[in-house]
Amino acid sequence: MEGFRCFLDTESLRIPQSPLPECVSGSSSQNPIGESHFDQTLEAAFSRLKVSPFCRQPQLSRFDGDCSNGSLIKYPINDHGLGGENFIPFCNDELQSLNLNSGGNGVLSHLGLQDCWVQSDIDCSNGFVSNLNQHSDNSPHWLQASLNGWSVADLRGRVAFLATDQDGCRCLQRAMEAVPNKELIDLIFLEVLEHVATLMLDPHGNYVIQKLVEVCSEEQRTQMLLMLTKKNDLQLICISLDTRGTRSVQKLLKYVSTKEQITLIMRALSPGVVALSKNSNGQHVIEHCLEHFSVQDNEHLLHVVANNCCEIAKDKSGCCVLQKCVEHSNGQNRERLVAAITVKAIVLAVDRYGNYVLQHLLGLRMPQITENLLRQLRGSYMSLSCNKYGSNVVEKCLLDSGEEKSSQIIFELLTNRNVSMLLLHPFGNYVIQTALSVSKGLYHNALLNLVQLNSHVMRGNYYGQKVLAWCDRSLQHM
Repeated sequence: MEGFRCFLDTESLRIPQSPLPECVSGSSSQNPIGESHFDQTLEAAFSRLKVSPFCRQPQLSRFDGDCSNGSLIKYPINDHGLGGENFIPFCNDELQSLNLNSGGNGVLSHLGLQDCWVQSDIDCSNGFVSNLNQHSDNSPHWLQASLNGWSVADLRGRVAFLATDQDGCRCLQRAMEAVPNKELIDLIFLEVLEHVATLMLDPHGNYVIQKLVEVCSEEQRTQMLLMLTKKNDLQLICISLDTRGTRSVQKLLKYVSTKEQITLIMRALSPGVVALSKNSNGQHVIEHCLEHFSVQDNEHLLHVVANNCCEIAKDKSGCCVLQKCVEHSNGQNRERLVAAITVKAIVLAVDRYGNYVLQHLLGLRMPQITENLLRQLRGSYMSLSCNKYGSNVVEKCLLDSGEEKSSQIIFELLTNRNVSMLLLHPFGNYVIQTALSVSKGLYHNALLNLVQLNSHVMRGNYYGQKVLAWCDRSLQHM
């Protein structure tokens, strides 16, 4: 199974170049205070912006499931919901219990973060920019043009607001993509730094943050990480679980390079490894760490995954993460992880997603890993062959364990008094077909005799006919 990336190409958000309008209808032609005509138009445009009071409390669903490590993390919420230095997306005036070691699938699925807290120098009564998904259609005409004619002074105090506007965020991206302007980048960075967590979750602001990560300096990326990790231990985790937030976090991970930056990230993500692994958004953050950071950097992550391998393996996203963990680990870290999975082999073999993890281990064709798995499954091959998911594992054992080991599995099946039942079974018939294809000599002849003895019954059964058809095809190719 493969995970799904959710990077979006910000190139598609560009708007065509268009000159700024020379004037706005209805504006006065006189300029008594010596300002440019453009400045008057800009202020007039801002004065027409409608900023309604914030009237909805963002809601956050809890993590489902019980605590697997015995701890329950609680986090106090400020009076502003979102925003301020201690941003974390929880409900107001209550403590939300956040269980980061189980049930991460439901987290942040209904964040209610359509309204974001943006503090800026714009004259707003409460600092909230409401209905961010809707107000972009009402953007003033000047905002739908490019920022080519703007100076740094024109942008000062307006960057945070522009970042949350559909046209404004595109203009800011174009400005950062143009000829490098350190003064402009520094201004954008300083004005969004305090609101970086909120903007990462914003429908438009997340693209501004992604572009800023690409063009800002190494020191500025470190400051951004400190802002995301220093105040709230859970902030980076919550952002990573969000559909938009995960894009910004992955972009940030792509550009980190120093030991300090990696340490900050891993320390912040560690409490939520299980929740992230079981979440379709957080999964990609964990996989990025595994693929791009060293085994030493991921050591604690791998340790947490090993301790919770069964829970993670039985999840749709988690089984993909667990396979990545095996691929990108080595030495004692891999041994610990594989041993933890092997102990749960019987349980995972019959699980909808867990069976893929066992098949992945068998597919490595590493003798010691294969032998330990087969030893754990020994005595259960008959019951597994009659299971929808377990039968896939038995087939994989037959295909990838070698002639000697596969013969032992076939012997266990043939000596079971109910072996003939597999010939007519919806799942067992596939095990018999695979056994016929890999067996040789004595065991192959024994299987053919079993089919011949029961052929009269098999002809009247749909699944039995499949086995007989396989035998006919095999004889034709001899």
